[in-house]
Amino acid sequence: MDIEAEEEGDDDYIENDEEEEDYTGIGSLQKIRDNLNEEKTKEAHNETDEAVANNKFSGFKNSSITKAPTNEEIQELRETADLFKSNIFKLQIDELLSEVNIDYNATTRLENALHKLKQIFENIDNEPELTISEITDKILKHHKIVIPFPVPRPTNDIKYKFGFKKPNAFYLVGSYPLKSVVRRKDCFNVDVAVIMPRSLFQEKDYMNYRYFHKRAYYLAVLAAALKNNKLGLNVKVEFGTLDGDNRRPILLLKPSGDHTDTDFSKLNCVIRVLPSISPETFPSKRLSPSRNNVRPYHEINESQNSGSDLPPTPQYNNAILSDMYYVRNLHDLYKQSKLCAAFADACKLAKVWLNQRGFGGDEDGSSGFNGFVWSMLMKYLLQGGGHNGEKKLANGFSSYQLMKGTMDFLAKHDFVSNPVFMNKSSKTDEFNENTFKDNFEVVFVDDYGTLNLFGRMSKASLDQLQHEAKLAMDYLNESHVDRFEDLFLKKVDDIKLRYDNVAKITQLPKSYNEYDESAKLNFPDIFIHFARTMPKLLKQGLTNRVNLIAVNYSKLSSWLTSEQPKTYSSSNIHIYIGFIFNPDESNRLVDYGPSPVDEIAVAKFRKLWGKKAETRRFKDGNILECMVWDSQKGIESRSLIVNQIVLHLMALHYRIKENKGIQYWAEQLNKFVMPSSNVPRNIWNPELSNQGFQHVMNAYDNLVKQCYALEDLLLRVSSIKGSSPSLRYSSVFTPQPIKLKRKNGVIIFPSHYIEPIDIIIQFEYSTKWPDDLVAIQKMKIAFYILLSNQFKKQFPETKTRVVAKPNLDTIISTDAFLEVFSTTTGFSFRCFIHHERELILLDRGIKNKMTTSIKRDVYTNALLRLKRKFIYLPLHNTQIQTLCNKYPSLSLAIRLTKRWFGAHLLTSIHIEEEFIEILCAVIYLSPSPWERPSSGFVGFLRVLKFIAGWDLKNDPVIVDLDESNDSKRGGNVVIERFKNMRKADGNYKHSSMFLATINTISNEGIIWGEEKPSKVVAIRIKELAKAAIECVDKIIFKGGKVDNKELFITPLQDYDAIIHLNPNLCTRYYQNLNPDKSYFEKNNESLNNTKSNNILKLFELESGIKCYVNELKKIYSDTALFFYDKYGGSFIGLVWNPINFIPKPWKVNTGFSSCPVGLIPSGERNKVSN
Repeated sequence: MDIEAEEEGDDDYIENDEEEEDYTGIGSLQKIRDNLNEEKTKEAHNETDEAVANNKFSGFKNSSITKAPTNEEIQELRETADLFKSNIFKLQIDELLSEVNIDYNATTRLENALHKLKQIFENIDNEPELTISEITDKILKHHKIVIPFPVPRPTNDIKYKFGFKKPNAFYLVGSYPLKSVVRRKDCFNVDVAVIMPRSLFQEKDYMNYRYFHKRAYYLAVLAAALKNNKLGLNVKVEFGTLDGDNRRPILLLKPSGDHTDTDFSKLNCVIRVLPSISPETFPSKRLSPSRNNVRPYHEINESQNSGSDLPPTPQYNNAILSDMYYVRNLHDLYKQSKLCAAFADACKLAKVWLNQRGFGGDEDGSSGFNGFVWSMLMKYLLQGGGHNGEKKLANGFSSYQLMKGTMDFLAKHDFVSNPVFMNKSSKTDEFNENTFKDNFEVVFVDDYGTLNLFGRMSKASLDQLQHEAKLAMDYLNESHVDRFEDLFLKKVDDIKLRYDNVAKITQLPKSYNEYDESAKLNFPDIFIHFARTMPKLLKQGLTNRVNLIAVNYSKLSSWLTSEQPKTYSSSNIHIYIGFIFNPDESNRLVDYGPSPVDEIAVAKFRKLWGKKAETRRFKDGNILECMVWDSQKGIESRSLIVNQIVLHLMALHYRIKENKGIQYWAEQLNKFVMPSSNVPRNIWNPELSNQGFQHVMNAYDNLVKQCYALEDLLLRVSSIKGSSPSLRYSSVFTPQPIKLKRKNGVIIFPSHYIEPIDIIIQFEYSTKWPDDLVAIQKMKIAFYILLSNQFKKQFPETKTRVVAKPNLDTIISTDAFLEVFSTTTGFSFRCFIHHERELILLDRGIKNKMTTSIKRDVYTNALLRLKRKFIYLPLHNTQIQTLCNKYPSLSLAIRLTKRWFGAHLLTSIHIEEEFIEILCAVIYLSPSPWERPSSGFVGFLRVLKFIAGWDLKNDPVIVDLDESNDSKRGGNVVIERFKNMRKADGNYKHSSMFLATINTISNEGIIWGEEKPSKVVAIRIKELAKAAIECVDKIIFKGGKVDNKELFITPLQDYDAIIHLNPNLCTRYYQNLNPDKSYFEKNNESLNNTKSNNILKLFELESGIKCYVNELKKIYSDTALFFYDKYGGSFIGLVWNPINFIPKPWKVNTGFSSCPVGLIPSGERNKVSN
């Protein structure tokens, strides 16, 4: 099909003898304008008709309300029920489309620019054929333009010449003429295909880059014409690449902002000029995927023998074919959009979904997938793709149904083993199924049977796309949850949050075995070859340890016409590798290989693993090749096996070593949940932490058995529940057993803080318990004494002591308990007795009308304390423990988050540990829009991201820790409570961070953090989280040399005063982020020589600093806010309450010290003395 040049005076962009009407619909600006005018006219007529109808029935009262629905309204209601997920979903889609649509009525200046662009190109004079040296010197000397030749660039001694003739035709292609453009933060593209005359090319110009070199010269001439034009088209002209393909440079025309009639800067778009050729320019069979069209050393010797014995060049061939089929494929899409009314809107929805996931945007250089390929896939499904060749989609479908059907096909279809041909009858001997499968990783062939639309897509890119499509289908199929925001509104392409582990390639290998001379023919840039082949090697080594290996890198940026063309290898572009773990297999210690009998398989196995592979005999008697991975550095090391494998394979096969050519983010934060290396081993033994929480769990199980075995207790123990972070795998530091020593018969034990482990004991029901609250407290102390005596009698190795601290606030004490220390296990416990009758009596006292207000307050406070201690905390302990067992990485995420809160002086003065644990659980129970985390590193980062984006005023966080579906009613109750609280407290000073848990036991739910954090502290937490995310971005993306400790160092300049503490009085100082090594050297003897005849005095080593801080808070809470790190903090931060320093009228008995304002200099009145 020949494409003729436009006739003089014709305003249309294109002209063609065949199917002229359809082509005009695609390419003509005038046609678009006419269509818009026609639509305006119709709208005006419709408005007139409506006005007449309203006047006709104006005699009826409230006619607009009482009149019967029209046929259109009835049809719309039916469509909403049948064609969309729900009414709300349809409204959301309509609103989204209205937001992303561009106003075609406001494109006049863009159209003017396109018309002038056409005129400029039409007025270019033909150039005679010149040698490479002549064209290079001429373009550079006269126009200061460097021809964007792709690599390999032509040498000066090539024999063919370069000519120029004005374009045959111009076509508007892409989304703009199809009206499927989507507005976004970056610019949208308006594509103009410029058809190069067939006479410029010789018969064999498809070989050895001759076509691409001539194409580059043609583009440079077009750029020169634009720079020197006299028609008033003032645009910034730059070179870029099409889809990041260095072989196919394009022109980018950006608005100058000169406010002329061709200034289209308000549209936020870029005009792209795409050189192309007609399909008849080269024989398509010469561009078959199985053909070789690039000879080795062709730049030196063009006359070489046949390429039949050379490897094929499918990427090279497909790039030429892509330039040949712009117009044909866009013409087919145009016809399809006319048949399917919702086609354009479905494309827009898909583009929004793709953009939010980083596919097809200006920054995406790796996926090989964009909105155009999506629309072609949807077109295919409107013609077939279903069972037995039937249509999977119908032209009458809504935009939602079209998008969902395409998404379903994309998620489920196996494009590797079952290639997709849009037109199966187009297969030929040169372009058959096997030809494509043998030469491409992924196959989706267009209607004409020659172009692989997935040609640039690797198997790793397809895996990532299908992974996202499967997640989307899960969201779309959820009937009880609205996932619109997760699908279309959230930006989810942040790699540090998207993947469990991330590796960054900072230095490419100079060479490797796979990148030989044959590979260079198809991939002249080592960057692209490495990015496509490296995931295959990693997948071969990681096997089923990971569910996804994704490769991400940005597209080549544009460059000035006076600059040298850019390539990936010469640009500062990094490759990011993301790993999503299979949590069931990622921590596996052994990779099993073949039997030594199979020599071929053994050779392959040892080639993959190198010298690290070994032969072992296993317990079942089998002798196998294997890989055994080290995990002897603590509980967290099991999660780093994937890290070990990746670094080993990179070093072995690509000679890329850690911190020299690759940075891997996985274990960098683990050091913060272990004491510093400055801490001596007699305080913290790293070797004991290898088994994590196993020591303390064994000690707890042993104590439970002992409790049940106790005799002569009057009442049988009915239940024992844990109520401590150590028993739910969430304490910042893994508990270590205490090994006490004796010297001269005197017990010597460490003087650093030992955190006891709380447990709740409940006895069987008995009517002999007293009905008086005070009597019950005394009865509980009697039981503590009885338990203590029985422990001493039956288990002499267990030391016990009864503690009954006075409670000044209420007669109902929760501070009486039994201390138990097992010299066998080395762990200390605090046992609390729970009696249900207390709760009943307190509730009865509160409801009793005879109870005084003071006593009712006492009862109310006591009831809240008892419920928290004996009901909420044990339930919470069980729930978090279950979640940590189910999602192993949750434990590390919680511990890191607690450490972060503590490092910023927030725990436990301003936020409770349980609040933090539930906040982390939210990320695992509601992980959308990502996969559930399988590493503590990404779990911690997602918690920070969640906090940073939390709308404290309007968004309650409600989580079902039991993961049941029976707590919907409880959720509704909690939401109602939240609304009432915000209605009564519009400034959200109370429950600023509204976090609630619901369960099947209580319909009302449990609200955590009602009293703290305060609004001031909540806002600070948000700001700290934002700063932490920015710090991580700086580390990962910007390459800044930032110490990870910055995440855990709080800015002291934000405090009005600092109280520095003596480390000698800080029994938790060993938990400090950076303790002074000299302190331990000076005080080592005193740290280990605390002597006592009473072993249980070690429980009295509760941090004195904690008591000091609590006392400060109690006395001066109305004067200042206090901030302290419970994990070894060595200072206290103060922020004064500014209200106290505003002058106020003086009166007698103010209750605090004061000073007359007149005695203070005016400049000093707002200052506070330290």
